[in-house]
Amino acid sequence: MNDRERHELNRLRKENEKLKAKLEKSEAAVDILGKASALLEALARSATATDPHLEEKEPGRPEWLEDNRDEKSSSG
Repeated sequence: MNDRERHELNRLRKENEKLKAKLEKSEAAVDILGKASALLEALARSATATDPHLEEKEPGRPEWLEDNRDEKSSSG
């Protein structure tokens, strides 16, 4: 292996380590977001179970997005 190949190998190893670290952070973020989503869903179900005035809604598009879309279509 000549100097140029050694230099390229070292560069690729460093890049690989950086990408591994970035992947690890991204996977941790996805895990946290999944747990947060599950927690929010559990809180929403708990609220509807303890308050008879709240209706349990089907999962889907948030109301504020639906309202915004309706306003845009009626004004245009």
